[in-house]
Amino acid sequence: MNEKDPVPPIYYDAHDIWTNEPTAADKHVYEAFASSVVNLVQVLDDYKTMMSPDVYARLFSSLLALSRLLGEYEDSWSQGKPMS
Repeated sequence: MNEKDPVPPIYYDAHDIWTNEPTAADKHVYEAFASSVVNLVQVLDDYKTMMSPDVYARLFSSLLALSRLLGEYEDSWSQGKPMS
């Protein structure tokens, strides 16, 4: 594997690797994901009563996990503290 190839996320979790000083690209992609999550949650909320329960639950759960991950980065980057 070349140095630029991504490794599975479990590697970063197992080694407690977090970016504390984001690049401009990190910030740009973070902002795009964060605003998209908000929009997707709104779509789910709008259609919740018309959706199959399993579809809603899985999509909502995935968005919640992504939102929590984004929140961890946001908290770390805004406070300038290392993540643990």
